[in-house]
Amino acid sequence: LRFIGMAVIAVIMSVNFMACSDDDDEDDKQSNTIIGTWEVTGDTSDEEYNDIGDIYTFYSDGTGLLEWVDNSGKDSSTITYKINSDNTIIYIDYEDGDGFEEMRMSITDNALMKWTYTDEEDGKDYTMTLKRVK
Repeated sequence: LRFIGMAVIAVIMSVNFMACSDDDDEDDKQSNTIIGTWEVTGDTSDEEYNDIGDIYTFYSDGTGLLEWVDNSGKDSSTITYKINSDNTIIYIDYEDGDGFEEMRMSITDNALMKWTYTDEEDGKDYTMTLKRVK
C-alpha cells in the first residue's frame, strides 16, 4: 500500500509541475507587448526630418502619444493604433488626415522593436528601430 500511495503522490506532483510550466510560457508571451514607452534609436529613411529621438508611448486602450523635438522646441501629438492578431503588423493613425499607416513589426526580448514600412512616394522599404524606455 505504501508503494501505491507514493506512486500516486509522484503522479500528482508531476502533473502540477507540468501545469505551472505552461502558465510561465503564457506570461512571457503576454509581457512581450507594445504597451509602454519606446524611443526611436535608428531610421534608415533618408528624409530631411529624422525620427531618431522621437518617443512613442502606447496605452492599452489603443491610443498613444508621440513626442519629438524640432527647430521650434518640444512638441507632441496623440496617435491611435491597432495591431493584427499575431502582433506582426501595426497600424498607426497620426491624426494628420492620411489615415492609418501600416508597418510590419517585430519585438525582440521585450526591449527592441523594429518597424519596416514602404514609402508611398519612392516604393522603397525602410526600417525604424525603437528601444523600450519604460
